[in-house]
Amino acid sequence: MNHPNMEVSQPFPILKLPFVALWNVIRNMGIKETVDLSFTSKRLVTIIKSIPLADPEIILVARPDEQPSFFPEEGLTTTEDVQKMIEYMGGKQGTEMGSEHSNVFTEYICALYRKDIFALQINVNTSVPVLTSCLEWMNDRQPDLNSCLISGDCNCNEMIDQFFKKREFSIRQLCLNLKLSPEIKPFNFGILETEEFVVRTMNVTDPIPNWITVDSVLTSNCIIMYIGATPFTGTDLNRIIKGWINGNNPRMEFFYVVVKQFNLRSLLDGIEFEKRETTVKRIYIPEDKHFEIQRPITKRTIVGGYDIRRSDGTVATFKVLHRPQNQGVLWFVMVVWKKTVGILMDCWSSFGL
Repeated sequence: MNHPNMEVSQPFPILKLPFVALWNVIRNMGIKETVDLSFTSKRLVTIIKSIPLADPEIILVARPDEQPSFFPEEGLTTTEDVQKMIEYMGGKQGTEMGSEHSNVFTEYICALYRKDIFALQINVNTSVPVLTSCLEWMNDRQPDLNSCLISGDCNCNEMIDQFFKKREFSIRQLCLNLKLSPEIKPFNFGILETEEFVVRTMNVTDPIPNWITVDSVLTSNCIIMYIGATPFTGTDLNRIIKGWINGNNPRMEFFYVVVKQFNLRSLLDGIEFEKRETTVKRIYIPEDKHFEIQRPITKRTIVGGYDIRRSDGTVATFKVLHRPQNQGVLWFVMVVWKKTVGILMDCWSSFGL
């Protein structure tokens, strides 16, 4: 029984608000609040769908050994929320949040906001059945994805190989943030065709795991490849440079890798180049993009370097960088210049600008 002096909260008659006030209330809600509100009334679902909400980034998360198996980030994640959602979707009390319910709920959120899934975040130790279910559903759902992050401690190749084997939708930005076991074998990437391929926090160990091959780079078609520690040698980088000259990586604009120290002769062997003085400074600025994952570069100044030319006249510059505090480690960077930018930068340099 309530105490006589205890205040009892009264239901808020949100549907009686003037439409402009209701509009502003809903526009200031987060995803979870908006979804909770939509569960209260079919009329509110119609109203929410009619309001031009701030663009949400609907992110699907796959985690190992957790329920839900994959679920929209910032959606309903507590046990109580999951049960409420299951009951709303017609499930029974106590039902686990399997992939079927995850799919239904994700579709509900996408329909509510009139948006596709913006990004996937996948733990590398997610079980293969869960991953397969997620990818098959995504393949049927939408043709492309803005960003995808695969992260975690990677002790075997199975999950990543299955990801590239099962995935059919295109990805604009693909990021790997992995701690690799020394026993890892080269991943079966297939043909890497993304706008940006980013590999982060790869420790330069001895030896570096043989997780990527030169052929994976030569057959790729990426605009930006920004890769942490690789097993590449000077001879391997020589093959990549010659491959670009011969027509590989036609969209390439920026290529960056971290490698163990090598002899410069092995890098330059058989390559026609023009060595630039340090007075020549050129700036690469990538096209502005809206990606979920933080971009590795926003601008890069290339001082000097070695100019090479493709048969169509396109000019690229590569150079090797080293830092005294990182003995035994080299940074290789190669920039392909847009024709007008490269010419202008050279002209400015010649005038001392």
